[in-house]
Amino acid sequence: MARELAALERQLDHVFERALGSTMRLAGRVGSFRPTIDAFETKEGTVVQVDLAGVESEDIRLIVDGEYLQISGRRSATYERPPEHHLQMEIPRGSFERVIRLPHPYDPERVSAVLEAGILTVELPNLPSETRKIPVRPA
Repeated sequence: MARELAALERQLDHVFERALGSTMRLAGRVGSFRPTIDAFETKEGTVVQVDLAGVESEDIRLIVDGEYLQISGRRSATYERPPEHHLQMEIPRGSFERVIRLPHPYDPERVSAVLEAGILTVELPNLPSETRKIPVRPA
């Protein structure tokens, strides 16, 4: 059954990649760990929250590239003592990557990120609108 589910997941990944293009993926997958994401807009900008329980801040990499936010990293095992025998293993570990298509480009210099209580919050402030008066000169 597990092999059938893995094959189905690969087929779905292929369908989405064909439909959206490899750079247009809303979610990418590197390892078996695929953190969940909430993304929403406010009047100040866009906020992306990622559930990264058990991931250290130094193990997270963020890249803002035009209209895309790439979040990648690694969650490692946190055993105080190595287990002799696993009774159950449900916590996904390993490398991860998520790519979010943003509603518009952001200035990477103004993006901030905080990891608190296992939730990564990335704030992408809107670019300031540059309103200026244009002088009209006579011909």
